[in-house]
Amino acid sequence: MAKETEMRKCVLTGNVLPKDELLRFVLLKDGTVLPDFNKKLDGHGFYLSNSKALLQGLSAKTNPLNKILHTKTVMAEDLPQIVEQILYKRGLDALNLARKAGDLVSGFEKVKEVIAKGKAAFVIEATDAGEDGRQKIAAMSKDVEKFIIYDVAALSKALNRENTVHLAVKKGPMSAMVRNALQRYQTFLNA
Repeated sequence: MAKETEMRKCVLTGNVLPKDELLRFVLLKDGTVLPDFNKKLDGHGFYLSNSKALLQGLSAKTNPLNKILHTKTVMAEDLPQIVEQILYKRGLDALNLARKAGDLVSGFEKVKEVIAKGKAAFVIEATDAGEDGRQKIAAMSKDVEKFIIYDVAALSKALNRENTVHLAVKKGPMSAMVRNALQRYQTFLNA
């Protein structure tokens, strides 16, 4: 039996989406707004659309949250950057968990092999990958989802490997968690 998706409403846009596609924040008693993606903080929780542009549009002078939440809110000026860093790190942490579970392969030849066998759930390429390698991976993975959101340095550091350019996450239970983390970060940057 499939688990029913919990829906939530963005307090700014009014869009009702699965809560995994929204960002959760909490309003503390003193009016401070903080990201609360793990639902650990005490306070009034609310959801916003997963968009860096939306967060950047919230300024202290014209903050619509004051009216919506019926209180004076206090937000850090760098809230969009804080949220971006959290999502950035969560994506890399998810890749590292997949590596530890044996569900992540790295290196052009290994990625090529996993794709050829039809075992790749999706592929990750470094933003600064060479065009020749990118074209070869694209040619053999036409129907495989690709994420291009981290550079070689970030991937290499997160996975404790040198020159990490091409990765593939194998199909299986771990792939959904990793895909979710990568999609949240990618959507945040592009929405």
